[in-house]
Amino acid sequence: MNPRLLRLRAEIASDLAAFDARVAELRSIDLDPPTPATMAQAAVALHHAYGAIESALTRVARTIDGGLPEGADWHQALLDTMALDVAGLRPAVLSVETVAHARVLLAFRHFFRHAYAATWDAARLTALRDDATALEAPLRADFARLDKLLADLASGAQA
Repeated sequence: MNPRLLRLRAEIASDLAAFDARVAELRSIDLDPPTPATMAQAAVALHHAYGAIESALTRVARTIDGGLPEGADWHQALLDTMALDVAGLRPAVLSVETVAHARVLLAFRHFFRHAYAATWDAARLTALRDDATALEAPLRADFARLDKLLADLASGAQA
């Protein structure tokens, strides 16, 4: 058994549970009619949902790929890299569908962290909530494939 890969599997599972919790929270937030409090709650949940995804991908990059992409756009590069099949290292972690939805959430995360004077737009938050919920199934499928690979590698089986 490879303890490093076993730990990676557990950490990714924890990150995915955090993502699921944030999406469940998003589903429970009533934005009709929107209030400043519900819009702020939705914005924070969206930010944290993407953070959970990025945490899982960061763990894969550090443990499997040997490190994170570098540069000012490393967050975007991380998504792009995780969609690549890297011969001799690992298959693509994320599908094209997953990356498309994740990019929308990454853009919001960037806005959230840098738009200090902005006001929330309920329609935009609702659309982003839809992106987060649409991301659930493909993200789960992508990480299920990765988990199977990691389980096989951790036990010494051929992947």
